Amino acid sequence: MHRIFDKLRAGALGLLVAVLASQAAAFAQAPAWDDAAVESLSFALSEAWTHGLDPRDYGDANRLLEEPPGPRRDALASGVFQTYASHLAFGRVDPRRLDGDWTAPVRDQDIDAWMARALSTGDVYGALEALAPQHPDYAALRSELVYRMAVTEPETLIARGPTLGLGDYGPRVDALRLRLAQLSMLDAPAPDGTPFDQRLQTALMRFQARHNLAGDGRMGETTRRELNAGRDRRIDQLRANLERWRWLTADLGARHIRVNIADYRLEAWQDGEMERVHNIMIGQLYSRTPVFSETMSYIELNPVWYTPGGLGARWVRTFRTNPAYALSQGYRLVSLDTGRVVDPYSADWSHGRYRVIQRPGPNNAMGEVKFMFPNRHNVYIHDTPHRALFANSQRDDSSGCMRVQHPVDLAWWVLDDEPGWSRLQLDEVLATDDTRRVYLDEPIEVHILYFTAVADRFGEVRFIHDVYGRDDAVIAALNGIYPALPEEDALAALE
Repeated sequence: MHRIFDKLRAGALGLLVAVLASQAAAFAQAPAWDDAAVESLSFALSEAWTHGLDPRDYGDANRLLEEPPGPRRDALASGVFQTYASHLAFGRVDPRRLDGDWTAPVRDQDIDAWMARALSTGDVYGALEALAPQHPDYAALRSELVYRMAVTEPETLIARGPTLGLGDYGPRVDALRLRLAQLSMLDAPAPDGTPFDQRLQTALMRFQARHNLAGDGRMGETTRRELNAGRDRRIDQLRANLERWRWLTADLGARHIRVNIADYRLEAWQDGEMERVHNIMIGQLYSRTPVFSETMSYIELNPVWYTPGGLGARWVRTFRTNPAYALSQGYRLVSLDTGRVVDPYSADWSHGRYRVIQRPGPNNAMGEVKFMFPNRHNVYIHDTPHRALFANSQRDDSSGCMRVQHPVDLAWWVLDDEPGWSRLQLDEVLATDDTRRVYLDEPIEVHILYFTAVADRFGEVRFIHDVYGRDDAVIAALNGIYPALPEEDALAALE
């Protein structure tokens, strides 16, 4: 045990020596900062909070102003610039430490070159502001954060208790009515003691729909927590979502598809204009849809479903117990040894190895269209035969892939610029049971994202239920608290 700590102390001493050497080199090599540049940097740091960042992470701006000109001030200013600039350009938090499946591309900026340009022009503040995401949604979230920081009005909280619905009355119903009025979901509240009526139910359903909650018009625990999300919680939520924007590449693609998992929403964009919006279903909690970006290279019309291991195992059992039903649903049994379809009535269940596929048809789990952007998660966008579920506000119903409403319309948007295709030809292919793979001459970027605060086309911000519970980890990391990595757990166990 003592040897372990001796090694740790030796490593810490070596790290200290390296840091001191690095600082000495920085003193010698840091570019010159004149008074105007330092003042511009100090002003930029004073506005770090408007980006959801903590100014204390960048030292004392006043102390920097008081530092006399010279190598020390140059080194301090350069270090602060580089740290703050990297946080604006890439994010304060490393998303891979929060989610091992996170594979979206990061923004690319040369911070040293950016600093050199800032000092040459003298506009340090403007250079730093330009490093932050320039997307209108980021600007809307930032404006909302400034507004929320200024709001100090008291908020009504609803106490924990049983689910409330029509006919209930009492202090919790009174608090619910007052809270909905504060959130502009209800006009002047009724007198205390008024029962839970249809007017209150309608207002609650509007609130639930706006936040992507199950719109049953009853106040259960999930709805109560969302109603009780006050100023501090919304500020933290805005900080988390500003950070998520900083994780993204600046160029999403001239023609791209953007999916917000938390909002159950798919958007098709062309040259900065949103051309289509589709509702989607996402993975359930046990099979959460990951965050990533990939390129759509082809689509499949009337796709065959190659069932994955877990889901396929259930249908293999069905072929053994009720092969007629499995066949009636379009499923086929395929030998893993030969790749050929096998008659389930004569299958060798003792020695054979099988998987299940599903032929195109009205019951096919992929529906009529599958949008393919090969990725390591094996997650795609596709149609579904269970289209009635799109009527639900909360749609975490899939096994990980994204099911899209009106997939044929989206397929036509994808194929619209492809030579040799017309809407009539697309409909004719879909009318058959023949599988057709269409490779795209112009691939389309696909971004699977997770935002719990979003801006509409008027710049108004809407807060969304955090269906996967991902906000808290981002907020904690912004405050300097990361989840422990496996090697950190191992060191803690030694202590």
